[in-house]
Amino acid sequence: MKLKLFYSLSVLAAVCLSAFAQIRFSAEDPWLAADGEVLNPEVRRIDVSKKKAGRIPDLKPSDWTVAVWNFPAWNPGGKHIPELAHGKTLRLPLLYDSSDPECLHNGVYYYRLSDPDVMDWQVKWMREAGVNLVMFDWYPSSSKEAFDNSPRHRTINASIEEGFLGKTETGGKPVKTNRFAKKIKFLAMWTNHGGAWIPKGTMEYACENFLNQPNYYTIDGKPIIIVHAAGILRDEHGGDGGDRMETLRKWVLAQRAIAESYGHKEIIMALGAIHPQHAKGFKDIGFDMCFTYLTPANHELETVTPIEFYKNGKKASEGELHEADYETVMIPSMKTFWTKQAKVWGARNYIPTITMRADWRHWHPQRLLYYHGCTPDVYADTLEMAKQHVKEVGGRKFLTVGIWNEIYEDEYIEPDVKYGYEYGKQIKAAFGENRKRD
Repeated sequence: MKLKLFYSLSVLAAVCLSAFAQIRFSAEDPWLAADGEVLNPEVRRIDVSKKKAGRIPDLKPSDWTVAVWNFPAWNPGGKHIPELAHGKTLRLPLLYDSSDPECLHNGVYYYRLSDPDVMDWQVKWMREAGVNLVMFDWYPSSSKEAFDNSPRHRTINASIEEGFLGKTETGGKPVKTNRFAKKIKFLAMWTNHGGAWIPKGTMEYACENFLNQPNYYTIDGKPIIIVHAAGILRDEHGGDGGDRMETLRKWVLAQRAIAESYGHKEIIMALGAIHPQHAKGFKDIGFDMCFTYLTPANHELETVTPIEFYKNGKKASEGELHEADYETVMIPSMKTFWTKQAKVWGARNYIPTITMRADWRHWHPQRLLYYHGCTPDVYADTLEMAKQHVKEVGGRKFLTVGIWNEIYEDEYIEPDVKYGYEYGKQIKAAFGENRKRD
């Protein structure tokens, strides 16, 4: 029987029908209330208008680079907080701001990540967990012709420029340093999808505002530039005809030349998301490294269910739900994916990402993901598995342990009311700076 998904933009109401179960969720009855284990740890939410983060520990030498992706969209003006408040009430971060009326949705207070007080808490928790690198999604430009600091995504970029770097406004004059310079390393991934592009002027802006910071992440003194969507980049800078990869090669060389003009003799050009079977061509034209934003399940192991998408009572499109249990599917899938990437890029030039959970069932159904079962205990086992994998393949001691705050898609480590601080505790146990060196 086909699974049907009925979706209302106003209340995010949906009904999922299959041969075995019926899942209903609405604003009044969120599906998460009956979906999986609810830990209910004894934690209290923290009002940032009344309590400051306090001291953040300085960086200490560590054998491992322990990184988190950061999806910095949690500011008023974006769509995700209102949708989250009306449909995912158990995905509730510990932080909130009772003094900010724009953070109030459906009777629940959230926060703005562009608030330096909020960012202080976030970085403090990262550091206490042993995370020493935060990799921000940065949406460069709404224009394909000339860099415009993406007005469409200004609410996202404000988290980086105002919340983290301490600018008075996004797009303002570059700052010489930031208050986290001795606390945590950072980099900005050029997130070129969803109407964001990489036109002329992007590298110049990145050099002036990010790469010049004392805590911008480097390997052997070389700053890393990560471009998220390889296919979109090729289509944008490779053109429609002729040898598109050769045209893209010239673009890569041009970016290196721009960076050199700003004093960066060498930079590392990396990709943020690509499958191993498509990677060789990009490596051949000059990309040095590869990361993975979300490590996918092996298609042969996951369960695939057809979906019909309805809007206003009429079928609008069709798609698939890709479902995977964490222990039986995701863990072996990640090892297989990482091994394949290491063979293409070389073990020291591919950086694995641990994907903990994923739930895209509220998106349009072309390809919905539902990866479930990653409790904190299972996550702890995965961290150890990932460390062992890096050693086995001779990789760089560099792991991305997940996405810090992709709450809307259920891919998050950030402390919340459902899991408390449990995921951070597991990271600390595996990579804490006082741990005996591996």
